[in-house]
Amino acid sequence: MSKKSTNNQNQQPNPYLIDKLAKVPASVKIGFLKFWLAGASFYMTVLALPQAFDWLDRLVILALLLTLGVEYISNTLIIWMDHDKIPTKHYLPHHVDRKSIKSLFATMLYASIIVTLFHFALIFWVDFLGMPTIGIIISESILDPFSFGIFFYIIDRIWLFLKEQIKTRKKG
Repeated sequence: MSKKSTNNQNQQPNPYLIDKLAKVPASVKIGFLKFWLAGASFYMTVLALPQAFDWLDRLVILALLLTLGVEYISNTLIIWMDHDKIPTKHYLPHHVDRKSIKSLFATMLYASIIVTLFHFALIFWVDFLGMPTIGIIISESILDPFSFGIFFYIIDRIWLFLKEQIKTRKKG
């Protein structure tokens, strides 16, 4: 037998690398999931609701839908992806016990802060700076799911960075 065949027999197969999607890093998968979830929530609330809803109603519904999406889709998938070789629990927005109602309220606070920041950032970006959003470039509409998804992802990364900094300072 050749050395090549004996080396392959001694290796333990990695059960997490059974398809091509498994080669994509967990951070990229989770980032795309959060971007997509935020964009889909934005599309369903801001662009798909009838004109009877004003802007504030749409933002409240967006915060509620984003809360449910983050709590029951994003956080659940992040926990399912977590294992010994690739830990992913540090991508969760908070570490409140998920079986309690406190987790839902913590996620609601998280989503409400991001939606509020988006509202003020959009006003600042378009009105004061005069800069275009992706929606203005593509379809001449200020609001679009891509801009919100990117904004959500950036604020989420800042949130996670600040959460880790607070956690390390409490330990040290």
